[in-house]
Amino acid sequence: MVQAINSPTPSGGGRLTEPDPSHTLEERVVHWYFTQLDNNSSHDINKKELKPFKRYVKKKAKPKKCARKFTDYCDLNKDKAISLLELKGCLGVSKEGSSVSSINQGTRQGINLFSKTH
Repeated sequence: MVQAINSPTPSGGGRLTEPDPSHTLEERVVHWYFTQLDNNSSHDINKKELKPFKRYVKKKAKPKKCARKFTDYCDLNKDKAISLLELKGCLGVSKEGSSVSSINQGTRQGINLFSKTH
């Protein structure tokens, strides 16, 4: 994070903007990380841009089966790219006092590997 502050342009290629004071800390972090990953400033994270995030998830998430499929579950519209809204929903980040499920995200396809019954 220090590198992003000290460098003239962020590693994501987009401009750093002032954070919205109405956003929670978690929302600001997800937005910052999203801009770091979105190298071409296309407002979505394509397969190539997702590699650092996938590596991180594979290292940290248990069980490994969940880690391998995590980004597939994030991509609700199956366009092979993750939007900011999809990333927020996948990470469970929303405004305080509201749930992520209140955001119209569509229906996830396939088996939910994160459910306790699986």
